[in-house]
Amino acid sequence: MKKFLAIIFGALFVLSFAVSAFAIHAEIPSETQAVVAKGATQITLGGQLRVRGWYQDNIVGGLPLSSNSQAFYDQRVRLSVNAQVSPNVQGFLQLESESGSTDNYTWGNFNAKPTGLTVLEAWILYKGSGLFGFPAGLKIGHMPLKLGEGQFFDHTKFGDDAVVFFMDPTKAVHVGLLTIKFAEGSKTDNTDDLDGYVGLITYKLDDKNTVGANYTYLSKADGDFSHQNLGLHANGNAAGLGYKAEVDFQFGKSGDAKFKGYALMAKVDYKMDPATLRASAAMGSGDDTVDNSTKNFVTYLGADQNYSLVYEYRVKSTAGATATGLNNTTYFNIGADFAAAKDVNVSVDGYILRATKDNSTHDSKNAGWELDGKVAYSVAKNLAYQFDIGYFKAGKYYGDEKKGVTVVRHGLTLNF
Repeated sequence: MKKFLAIIFGALFVLSFAVSAFAIHAEIPSETQAVVAKGATQITLGGQLRVRGWYQDNIVGGLPLSSNSQAFYDQRVRLSVNAQVSPNVQGFLQLESESGSTDNYTWGNFNAKPTGLTVLEAWILYKGSGLFGFPAGLKIGHMPLKLGEGQFFDHTKFGDDAVVFFMDPTKAVHVGLLTIKFAEGSKTDNTDDLDGYVGLITYKLDDKNTVGANYTYLSKADGDFSHQNLGLHANGNAAGLGYKAEVDFQFGKSGDAKFKGYALMAKVDYKMDPATLRASAAMGSGDDTVDNSTKNFVTYLGADQNYSLVYEYRVKSTAGATATGLNNTTYFNIGADFAAAKDVNVSVDGYILRATKDNSTHDSKNAGWELDGKVAYSVAKNLAYQFDIGYFKAGKYYGDEKKGVTVVRHGLTLNF
């Protein structure tokens, strides 16, 4: 028995030195739980576990039609490694569970392991001030991207392959130049690739207010396709009134059809402890098919909830698909956030929803109205529970067979 214990303690002793040779705990705030490799490189490990339950009623093929209710659970896993090689060089890798084109897997594998992991982010960042005499940098790889307030382009869900050059000539001015590979075609001469080129600038009026502009050019040579978007945006706080605003104009062509879309958005909020009152209005153009042009406000968004829980996220909007943002949609919203307790926040939102152009067969722009509610509870450190519920009363735009849609979503999220 003594020999057996001696072997165990000896093995543990050797392993303890082996572990310390590869990684040691850094003397940094314990909140980050970083691990340091040999030399000056600091390795920070992180991740997330999220489990959600869903209930929805009266959705058939994305339309608000009579159906049996549905209920299911899904789960997402994320693991990340952040390598700070030096003050100027950083690398980041994040893996995520996946099932097809989604970022989660649905429960019910019957004694089988869930699907595997895929790369969500993988990029290298270099920044310094030696070349120009002011801060500048280069970021290259697969990364989340977003322009302005995310009205036209928001790929923060799965990200894109891109090269980003940025510089800060002054503390108030930020300039960025991006080339994005949206889609790699089958030809070797790149004529069937979909490439994006972006130029942007933001200017800080002061510590609380920022304005900016961005221009995007998407090109596909053999498809005679060029889609351009000019966005102007602002956000900040003036005399206690928070605000966000954006306007976008679209140009270019696809074959003989010209892009003529546009969108407007304005949001305000005012904090009166323990509540914050909010209001917003937005409009994205729609297509009337009168001439040979594309008047829809064409968006490039991920499969995210961009505003309402049901109408735009779980039901096909008046653009004919989910997660289409402001494409052929006009909405008016009022809402409020309440700090109900120290660790509990409650939000309520009401929406009036309309098609900007009536491209249905029902001679109506009335898409309906929606009421959403949310409760967020900080259960413990880095552990949060959230409950969302939405009811969408479909309007005449969806026809005479339309039904009210109910969606409930709740989830427990652990970040580490």
